[in-house]
Amino acid sequence: MSRWNSKRPYGDGGGGGGRYQQRGGGGYGGGYGGGYGGGGGSRSFGSDPQPTELQVLTNQNKLVLSSAGTSDRSDYMQCEVTIKNAFWKKVDEATGEEIPPRVFTSHERDDPEKTKKFLKTPLPWRVMKKWANEYKIEVAYDGAAKAYFPSEAAGPELGREYQVKVKRDCEEDDPDADKVKDRWFAVIFEKTISIPYDGIISVLNGAETSEEISTMLNVVLKSGAVLTDGMISMEPNSSAVFFPLYMQRDLFDRKVPQETRDNTKILLSGLRMTVVFRKGGAFVQSESVVQYANKDYLEMFQREQRHNNMPRVPLLYAGERGGVTIAGITIDPNRPITEPHKRATIEEAIKKRKICVAYEKKIHKPGKDPLQIYKGRSLCIDREDDSKGKGQNIIWIPNEYTFKHNDQDMTVASFFESAHGVVLKYPNMPIVHIDNVYKRRGGWFPIEFIFQAFGKSKENNEDMVNNILKYHDVYAGKDYVNEVGRKLERLAMTGASGANNQSGACFKDRLAKWRIQIDMEAREETAKVLKAPRIKFKGNGPPARATNGSFNLNRVQFSMPAKVTSFVVVNFTDNQHSCKKYVQNILRVAETHGVDIPREVMEISERNLDLVTEHYRGRDDVGDALDTVATAIQRAKEFYLYDSQNFYRKNNSFFQTYCFKEEREEFECVVLPPTHKDGKLGLLLDYKHYNKDTQYFSHRITTRDNKVHNARLMVKISQTESLIDPLDFRFRDGRHEACRGDNTWKPVTFVGMCFLCPQDESVLNESDIQSMEFVHLVRDWEIDFPSIVLTYKPDDGKALYNRIKVMTNHFGGIQSQCAVQPTFERQRNKDQYASNIATKLNAKLSTIYDKAVSWTSESDGSSGGEGGLPWVGEAPTLVIGVGMVHGMGYSSKSVVTAYFCLDNGCMRLSNSCFVQGKSDIISEGVMKDIIKVSIEHYIIENNHGPERILFYRDGMSDGHFPRANDEIASIRAAAKEQLQSPIPITFVICQSQQLGFRMVPSVQTFNNRGTPNTNCLSGTMLECGPNSFYLIAQGGMKGTSKPVKYIIHLNENLNPTGRHSGLTMQNLISCTNQMSWNYPSASKAVRELPMIKYSKKLGNQVLGSLMCLEAGCHWFGKSIKLVCPPEDTGNEEETRPYLELRNAEGAVIDPEHRQHNIVDMPFRNHLAA
Repeated sequence: MSRWNSKRPYGDGGGGGGRYQQRGGGGYGGGYGGGYGGGGGSRSFGSDPQPTELQVLTNQNKLVLSSAGTSDRSDYMQCEVTIKNAFWKKVDEATGEEIPPRVFTSHERDDPEKTKKFLKTPLPWRVMKKWANEYKIEVAYDGAAKAYFPSEAAGPELGREYQVKVKRDCEEDDPDADKVKDRWFAVIFEKTISIPYDGIISVLNGAETSEEISTMLNVVLKSGAVLTDGMISMEPNSSAVFFPLYMQRDLFDRKVPQETRDNTKILLSGLRMTVVFRKGGAFVQSESVVQYANKDYLEMFQREQRHNNMPRVPLLYAGERGGVTIAGITIDPNRPITEPHKRATIEEAIKKRKICVAYEKKIHKPGKDPLQIYKGRSLCIDREDDSKGKGQNIIWIPNEYTFKHNDQDMTVASFFESAHGVVLKYPNMPIVHIDNVYKRRGGWFPIEFIFQAFGKSKENNEDMVNNILKYHDVYAGKDYVNEVGRKLERLAMTGASGANNQSGACFKDRLAKWRIQIDMEAREETAKVLKAPRIKFKGNGPPARATNGSFNLNRVQFSMPAKVTSFVVVNFTDNQHSCKKYVQNILRVAETHGVDIPREVMEISERNLDLVTEHYRGRDDVGDALDTVATAIQRAKEFYLYDSQNFYRKNNSFFQTYCFKEEREEFECVVLPPTHKDGKLGLLLDYKHYNKDTQYFSHRITTRDNKVHNARLMVKISQTESLIDPLDFRFRDGRHEACRGDNTWKPVTFVGMCFLCPQDESVLNESDIQSMEFVHLVRDWEIDFPSIVLTYKPDDGKALYNRIKVMTNHFGGIQSQCAVQPTFERQRNKDQYASNIATKLNAKLSTIYDKAVSWTSESDGSSGGEGGLPWVGEAPTLVIGVGMVHGMGYSSKSVVTAYFCLDNGCMRLSNSCFVQGKSDIISEGVMKDIIKVSIEHYIIENNHGPERILFYRDGMSDGHFPRANDEIASIRAAAKEQLQSPIPITFVICQSQQLGFRMVPSVQTFNNRGTPNTNCLSGTMLECGPNSFYLIAQGGMKGTSKPVKYIIHLNENLNPTGRHSGLTMQNLISCTNQMSWNYPSASKAVRELPMIKYSKKLGNQVLGSLMCLEAGCHWFGKSIKLVCPPEDTGNEEETRPYLELRNAEGAVIDPEHRQHNIVDMPFRNHLAA
């Protein structure tokens, strides 16, 4: 009998229980599975060398002094502008007598909130545009309280109240302007500062930068475009402007449909311009923008084109074939709408529209226009809950609403008939409450009076999406930059004297008044092309071939594969066969990549999938999602834990997993099925020297001679007399295997089970036992079960996806992988699709025991060590990426999410997530918590703290850069508190959204199919300053001309320390580029850093779950609720949102501690993904 070197011989510390570890960051990159990745055998860079440089065109044009020449060196003037409400007083308030002539009077708004609301409307811009045209003064207005003038001499009379009359509801050139009421305002200017002309010269020449001058130049560009006659701004505070209607037809290629098929919307073309500072001076960065506008604007466009009056189409529309709709939803006009679902659908559709009210009075005063119009309105809530409208914005049965008029009870229908002679055609149809009709109050109107108004379309149907995608296909790559140039030239001449001009100045002339102009020549620059890192998998084979942003997963073994101990399937589709094929395909391919899947797991997928599957058959999949998953898990417990099919008993094997208690320390374990009718589950635990006395024993045994022993279950094999620990014993591919001390598994022959009693080193067989009970019960521990939930969805809707992620992110702690049936079924190469999902599974199942990593990467000349990133791998470095997402509309919350790297290759990630008041700046408490959680997890993973921090901050605009210092102060304080000493910090700002910068190859090339290559190569990098650069990390996809800008705001790691190099700009570029390839969820380089990409993805999931969390959720007898204290109840710490946890009895768990990290997994802490 050979000597067997056991892995867990009695007497040592055993395998031990590692501290808890959150699941790998791939969890939130998983999404729906599949996606882009894989590649497939294209030529490697080695066989066709990638260039090191690339000539590129950008959409930035130099801003220079006006070529017209001027001797005027006057300083510019900045003023504070006040726009007051005003009117003409007809009667003396003291005497009540009429005043001849009338007196102009103005007054401030009595409520700051009213001023804020006013500034969000188009009225301030209308007032300033009318003022500039009437008084012939060139002005640049910021839409709020600042106005700029080319000089004090060319500016207004300071302190004077200028009288301005504008149309309240529409532009002055609106076809209905003569029928819309006027409104008076008073405009007053007070000088604040002078801006030196020499400072402008210095900025334009690149000698300095100035936030003050940058603000002024941006206001000059936007205001100059908005105030140019004919140009359109659909949102008051947006920097995008659109060309006049008479130009729109010529601005689109014939391949791009301009009107939607239902003839309700029009695609408008425009520009967005921003001033940016780079090497060489100031530049105008121009974006080509397109936006759909609603029906009323389409009608104006058609009038311009066809010179005829197009009839309005009401919101309640009777079609030619007799069908009647409201906002596109079919209804029966002869009876009130009572069905709740239809009511909700109609109300939601109306809310997406700006609307007009228009009706013709049959009874009206002589000389007055019978047509009454209120333009650009929206639904509003009837203000009082005890009013007739009951606090609603729609009354569905109109006869239920009555009011007094001339001492008579009237309905809305009877009022319009008696007061205006208007007889309603559809008296059974709803009435709606329209905002701001009668002296700041709303009014009720029949829905047949309502028409869709001009405004930015809030809808996003398939027809609109396809047309916009077609536009970007037509104008891609170099064509995009050329299109921007054509639009700039067209804008320069827009507003020139003619029929459509009021001020007599084109945009170019307006800029000349400010003594500046835009150089129209496209800018060509030389960018560097960074070499892709070598992607390495398990074994000594050659690195994967990385080709322009992606690499192949075909026939590779993951570097460190994960283990799938169990799985559960939830099928939300009606196709069970497709679901089964999907699960079998995923597990089979994952196994080929080395993922450790026990035989019982594979067998159940092949033969008895229904044992662990719940097929949903209800009607509300979103509302029922959590209960459906819980039902599936409960069903799977019967198979895995209770061994309902006798799989483990029959094969003399065990179900192995992990477990933990409140100490948040995780242990390997074996689940022991019930031995009595009480149905209790037991545990056999791993142990260390410090807990051996409590965790070594699995059973308390009474022998036939009535002696009581504490014993541990063991396994006898024929190859050795040594007993094998159940944790080192398994059943695979029809045979038993045991693990040796060198962690290798060898085939063995099973002999039997026994119990080892360490007190006297005796071994008990089953024949020696009278009775026994478990020492450790499952009910006292949290069990890692199941490893993952595989969900199969009927479509890619976000609602169901987000609800499933509530389980994963907040209280289930169980990883989930979603897939969409149509996506899976249309795959021609389903194995490649499965390979992409296998990478996600491997990342999601990474723990302190299974340090799963799909691949590693290395760069030439890197100092990061094996698998380490440049610079990061030289010394213990904590790399953190933070992203923010904000609630839409009136939501008052922002979600701040951080992902941080636990290894020097940035492939193993963990996270934290917090909710704060809506802001672009991270609050002090949230930032400190992010740093503390990150350091805590770094220490758990590495057994030592970090020596430095590299912090990537996404979502910070130029205007918020000064506030970055507040965030850095919070980072510094938290790190010092956690580590007891300060460490150096590098703070890098990442700008990826609304960046607007484009970089495309200047020379058009074509691939082997003759299709033009419109994008730069993966790794294209352009330095734009001493501390900033643009990087296009990904490749081979549309839209890759959109780079990310990285700005070094603070760098305390610049200088070398000891044998470690400093974080120079070049080291940061190399580190950032290689990090982009280490995206655990797909075999490609990604545009944003993986940490930032995951942060935004998790943030959006949490944002989509807030309503569910605030209402409260239940999970296996426990409940969780997001508590949001009122913001005015105390300091920041007292008002921060937190999760409240309750047990099955309803008592609050740990009431003294507020859990602000809402993905901390209160019931499965070590499994946070």
